Amino acid sequence: MRTITGSDLRAMRNLAGKTTQEMAEVAGVRTRKTYENWEKNVGIPNVNQFFLMVNACGLNAETMSHFLMFKDQQKHKLNA
Repeated sequence: MRTITGSDLRAMRNLAGKTTQEMAEVAGVRTRKTYENWEKNVGIPNVNQFFLMVNACGLNAETMSHFLMFKDQQKHKLNA
């Protein structure tokens, strides 16, 4: 099982063209700072918050899986 990282959240948000404020609102957190901390790997969203954000970005379980595999492949190419 793969752990979702802050860079995953940032990439997902950027792909959807959303702001940190919009993602914070979708996740139901009080301030965008909380969401921005998640992108910096300071704390993590709970499962429900994560799936709310995935849906808000127009992704589902299948597309999220493909997105993460693509992102991992790109990271591997950069480190090779």
